[in-house]
Amino acid sequence: MDPMDEPVINANEPWDAQDDLPLNRFLTYRLSRVQAKLNAQSTRLLHRQAGLGVTQWRIIAHLGNADGPVRASEIKRFAAIDKGLFSRKLKELVEDDLVATGQDPHDQRVQKLHLTEKGRRLYESTLPVMQARQRSLRRQFDAEELRVLFTALDKLEEAAELTEFE
Repeated sequence: MDPMDEPVINANEPWDAQDDLPLNRFLTYRLSRVQAKLNAQSTRLLHRQAGLGVTQWRIIAHLGNADGPVRASEIKRFAAIDKGLFSRKLKELVEDDLVATGQDPHDQRVQKLHLTEKGRRLYESTLPVMQARQRSLRRQFDAEELRVLFTALDKLEEAAELTEFE
């Protein structure tokens, strides 16, 4: 067994132990591993279903869920997508006629995005598959575990904004 695959819980070690934590007890390490595995799973599913990558799907899903055109900056911020990656993936979506861009009539600096008809069809055919995946992931937890998980994620997201550490 790889030492990094050892269980996180050790009955002889208190959860709040601070010194000499093994790598598999670092929150950031564990979250990174889980994220990498979930992204790989998503990538396989999205590629097979729609020929998309995860970032492309996130842009399409955000636009598909919106009631009208959306500011590009809003999607980047909400989905926490790197500016350069966002620009490259958006360019691909526009070239594939899945997303259309336009300027805000009140502020020419603002780029507004919306799904094309082709993009809308792709969103509507892919969404049920991604929703089924979410249901499958959620079934791994009971209601209380989900509540605790989301509370913990909210707290970690807030902690990620800190700039000072003791």
